[in-house]
Amino acid sequence: MTRRILIDVGLGLLLAVVGQFAQLAASIIGPALGLPHPYDYAPADGSVPPALLDQINTMFLIAAPLMVLVTFGLGWLRKLRGPAEGLTSGAIWAAVVGLSQFLLGLGQGVVDVMGLVGTWVYLAALVLGPVLAGLAGARRPAR
Repeated sequence: MTRRILIDVGLGLLLAVVGQFAQLAASIIGPALGLPHPYDYAPADGSVPPALLDQINTMFLIAAPLMVLVTFGLGWLRKLRGPAEGLTSGAIWAAVVGLSQFLLGLGQGVVDVMGLVGTWVYLAALVLGPVLAGLAGARRPAR
């Protein structure tokens, strides 16, 4: 049990890095859809105007489906059995990634990323992927 938790914490750290690439992809996809680029409204003085928060929120919302796919694949590779096992792994992954997002938000100036709906949708996506993988994995033959 402890080994499994440590593996999930390690995978959560990996997902924190992969999530940054998903957010980068979202920041490219958004402008292609006609949305403003995140950080277009980022002032040099470090303040956080509402337009910037809206753009960051949108970036998280666009990145969420990408993370569902990534975490589903990771859950499938982990051979999760059932939604309860997927929920446990997903909750650990979301906690680690949520902590990393919180700490990144404290970087240059304080950006309240945890106050954005998009952040919570993004974190829910990290839980949904392994739950779905667990549902699909429950139909696999025994290990």
